[in-house]
Amino acid sequence: MVGAKIGWKLVQAAFTIVVGLAASKAVSTAWKLGSGGKPPKNGQGGYAEVAVWAAVSAGAAAAARLFAERRAAAYWLKSTGYAPPGYEADATARLVKGTDTGLTKKD
Repeated sequence: MVGAKIGWKLVQAAFTIVVGLAASKAVSTAWKLGSGGKPPKNGQGGYAEVAVWAAVSAGAAAAARLFAERRAAAYWLKSTGYAPPGYEADATARLVKGTDTGLTKKD
């Protein structure tokens, strides 16, 4: 079980890094296209601009983390045939094909 936990953490980290980098690049590019300038860094820009950038980048990071975790869990399930540590198979989740991974987090 310890090996499975370590393996799961590695798979999850790999997915999170890749998706996080893609999300970061997408948000920066969208900001450049929308505002015509670079995102505020190191205290540059006004309060409103910094607040909007913080909200947008935090939202994108949260969505990317959730997406990466779900995709990693689906990959783990498909690769190993059992749910990753901390998850359990939910027989009702895949009633509509392609809508979910068929996994739910344990409480």
